[in-house]
Amino acid sequence: MRRRRIRSPYAFLLMTLAVLTSVGPVRAEGVSTSSPTIAMSDGVKLAADVALPAEPTQARHPSILVMSPYGRASRLSAGAIRAFTSAGLAVVLVDVRGSGASQGHATTIFSAKERGDIGAVLAWIASQPWSDGRVVATGASYDGNLAALAVVTHSKALAAAVPRFIDFDTYRDLAVPGGVRNEMLLRKWGALTDTLNLGTPCLKAASACAALTNLKPVDGDTTYESLRAALRDHRRNWSAYRDTRGYAFEDDVLPSGASLGDGFLSAQFAALKTTKAPVQIWGSWFDAATADSALEWYRRAPEAKIELYLGAWTHGGGARVDPFVHDPVEDEPGAPVPAREFLGFVQRALASPSGAERIIHYYTAGVATWRTTRDWPPANIRPVRWYFSGGGGLAHVAPTGAGGADRYIVDFSATTGKTNRWTTQLGGGPVDYGDRGGPDRKLLTYTSTPLDRDLEITGGPVVGLRLASTTTNGAVFSYLEAVAPDGRSIYLSEGDLRLALRGPARADNRPPGVSPSFQRADRAALVPGAVIEAGIPLHAVSAMVPKGYRLRIAIGGADADTFARYPTHGEATYTIWRTPAAPSYVDLPQADWRAGPASGR
Repeated sequence: MRRRRIRSPYAFLLMTLAVLTSVGPVRAEGVSTSSPTIAMSDGVKLAADVALPAEPTQARHPSILVMSPYGRASRLSAGAIRAFTSAGLAVVLVDVRGSGASQGHATTIFSAKERGDIGAVLAWIASQPWSDGRVVATGASYDGNLAALAVVTHSKALAAAVPRFIDFDTYRDLAVPGGVRNEMLLRKWGALTDTLNLGTPCLKAASACAALTNLKPVDGDTTYESLRAALRDHRRNWSAYRDTRGYAFEDDVLPSGASLGDGFLSAQFAALKTTKAPVQIWGSWFDAATADSALEWYRRAPEAKIELYLGAWTHGGGARVDPFVHDPVEDEPGAPVPAREFLGFVQRALASPSGAERIIHYYTAGVATWRTTRDWPPANIRPVRWYFSGGGGLAHVAPTGAGGADRYIVDFSATTGKTNRWTTQLGGGPVDYGDRGGPDRKLLTYTSTPLDRDLEITGGPVVGLRLASTTTNGAVFSYLEAVAPDGRSIYLSEGDLRLALRGPARADNRPPGVSPSFQRADRAALVPGAVIEAGIPLHAVSAMVPKGYRLRIAIGGADADTFARYPTHGEATYTIWRTPAAPSYVDLPQADWRAGPASGR
């Protein structure tokens, strides 16, 4: 993996726009374009771009829809527009309310009005003289969540959806994973959206409007008067960082009284479960929790026609991430090509919606192999428990001696760096953890002996801890790594948990944190010195760890460059117990590696 540097704040903004928006304004030769407005039920007008084949082969077309808060002007490249229109598809790009050239203001992400607008836009497209009444909603990141919310509308116009790199539960999967505030993301994404939506240079002077690539006027607005009026509306927008400074629990509300969670996909799962429209979802093992989000939707909608592509990419799929190789690698023959698989799915869904498959395509890091399964984890994978042992060991044998414990003074300067699975969300930048051997010296580590065979890990590992703290507040960060024979420690996955949100004890002997409660009323302060049981789910991954490598679990209490600090001041010391009565361990979903198709196809 090669590290790329962003040299200035302006360069950062351009890079963010480039990946979040797929690069480039709609100016494709051989395409007929217009920029109409679409009236919503409350009178707000949304700005749109419509691209049609310049020489249509039929009078009416199915449509591709992308709705976005980042500026419709740069959602798809000219090449993508040409590819769609050449396939006989119309393309409709829409600024959501409170953004771009659309009127109105945003009260929160995925608000009730924003969700309602999706259904209105679908109905508008279906009513147009160039439309055959069928729409495929798509997009990546925020746009992808809107495409997923199109499914919730149950609109007759929605023929299919292709959400890419989404969050099923934005609290748990992105903003506050494990109950730990993603301070870096909330701050930087909030600043980015404020900058884009306010369009301050354009608002100050019409002559500056053309230079802002996220802004495009609608037809007839040659003086930018309508665009600047829309920007004045946007001054009433919520501020993603300012208004979430106190956001700690999933039932918290904004200062306005609005609930963030109402619009999350997880709150809409009843509608997602009953959808008839086929869905293709893309996610990555190394992009926040986008793979977990895709798998959660797949699990919670067992009757839905869902096709998953789970790979090893940066956010948006712009670059490969395989932690076992430092140079680009090629997939095996027949590996999925995103553009091809996307367009093929659209064409199949339009031709025969009832014929869509329910299937998972997944990439295994280290061997550059794609396989398919209908079960998750694949049927050959079984959880195997590895216990923490004395001397920093990790073994299959349960502890036998009394009094086994390790004392760890939390190093609050510990970090996963500034090119991790969370920073890639801000523009699709590189994911590069480097050699974790150095950073691990600030953590408490447990390492196995060298593996005697190639080992596949596919699924979501779970760390179970028996832990005592010297503080009433704290967080635990757990990392799964593979240690090469030369000593390099390779990052595979992570999970974190705010210990006050570890959840109640469970009767089924699973660690309580595997199903934690993130409700404010359920928080439970730590009692200094008292031993608690905490389970920490790690993000799903698929990787082959070669023979001769060792497995490592690293435990910390901070990730300084990304997450909020718990406690906010002072020191903390954790005691990790590893006795017969109070073992600590990791359950790994694993199997001996075998090349070829996965079980459960």
